[in-house]
Amino acid sequence: MYFVDRSAVVLKPTAAFLQWLKSTDDNIPELTLTQLQSNCTTLLIPECDRPESAIAYIGERYQAIFEAEIAAWELPESQWPRDMSLTAFWQFFEAEIHDMVLDTMDADIHVSPVSNNMM
Repeated sequence: MYFVDRSAVVLKPTAAFLQWLKSTDDNIPELTLTQLQSNCTTLLIPECDRPESAIAYIGERYQAIFEAEIAAWELPESQWPRDMSLTAFWQFFEAEIHDMVLDTMDADIHVSPVSNNMM
């Protein structure tokens, strides 16, 4: 195993996110918050020795992250939340911060950029 020089942030949708999502389309399956939070986005960020540093880092990049999270639901932009401010971001998501990231593979990590329509 190898230490990775990153911290990890698990971005968990909140009840407010679920309420907004259900308001966009009656055909969206009857998701529960537990289901929605069972497979969340994990962000690798620079190593942070304090949770406040990780939150500040996410706060500086919230707009691109917010847009990627909303775009992942493949909804037309006309159905996106009207308020996509930093305050709205933190109403829609909570962050679980992990300062130790280990790689269990003995192989290089391959990276691919996120497409422009996701960021």
